[in-house]
Amino acid sequence: MKKAKAKVMRKTRTIRLSRARIQQDLGNGFLRSVFPSRTIEPGEFLTINLTPAPGRVVVNAGWTISGLNEAYATDSFPSSTTNWVLILHNPTATQRTVIPFLISKTN
Repeated sequence: MKKAKAKVMRKTRTIRLSRARIQQDLGNGFLRSVFPSRTIEPGEFLTINLTPAPGRVVVNAGWTISGLNEAYATDSFPSSTTNWVLILHNPTATQRTVIPFLISKTN
């Protein structure tokens, strides 16, 4: 008798952000851009593509999430000099709010 394989269903969504709501000059050509908050659903994997202002290159990125329960960045990397990718997972049963930010430098 064959065993049935369980199918793993993952909720995934991709968003692209390029307009920061706050920009903070960090000196020496570095800039922190804070993007508008986004909702991440229970059990969802959310891919966020962050793009800096024209004439800038990405250096690093980060995020903060509402609530005190666990959440994970399953990946965080520059996909090019002008795009940073964050892949976040909300393993809880609660909808959460994510605020992503990007560090960039003048080109």
